[in-house]
Amino acid sequence: MKKLIIPGLWIIIVVFSQNTWACTSDFGCGVGYTCVKEPLKTDGICMKTVDEYGTREYNLPNVDSIGPNMDLDGQCDYDTDCPIGFKCARKLKVCVKR
Repeated sequence: MKKLIIPGLWIIIVVFSQNTWACTSDFGCGVGYTCVKEPLKTDGICMKTVDEYGTREYNLPNVDSIGPNMDLDGQCDYDTDCPIGFKCARKLKVCVKR
């Protein structure tokens, strides 16, 4: 299992809620959502953010979300890289709530 770089600040994404829409940065999504992009892509989809326990988080938009996603490693490669109750969305490389 991959180690978390900043424990407690790891954000897990809830995938494909009813409120998903296209985005180019977190500023197009609003508070409590983040723009999730495939590695090296400039556009993505807005997803709800939760912590590793599935509790909803209401984070402000991140200025680093502007431009392409240069994080080639992402959060995960396999389901075992994610907390219990989450799975890896391999194309997006993020953990999503089951």
